[in-house]
Amino acid sequence: MKIRHPESFVKTEESIFEPNLYIMPKSKGLGIIGLAELVVSIFLSNEVKDRNGKPASLIQLANTFEYVFNCKFVSIYDKRAEIYNRKSYNLTKSLDFLKGTLERGRKGNTFNK
Repeated sequence: MKIRHPESFVKTEESIFEPNLYIMPKSKGLGIIGLAELVVSIFLSNEVKDRNGKPASLIQLANTFEYVFNCKFVSIYDKRAEIYNRKSYNLTKSLDFLKGTLERGRKGNTFNK
């Protein structure tokens, strides 16, 4: 519909996205380093693309997460190094936390299939 009749979808005022989500920096399950773990994992997957269809850079992903969650990594490269320096059993600490949360949610869900 937008392609055939673009005049019907003209914005009179450009909407400004103001995120109202926050990450607690020192949160046990998902703090800044946990968010960085997600960003680095998504970056390594090459599954998120930029507007040219190329895999998003680590900086693009980090900037987007900072914007959406009102936080600062200071240096995503330092956070990546911190993640990589973890012991192998602790490498995916935040992803494991999220997986456990999802599993508990599924078990408590009364709307199975």
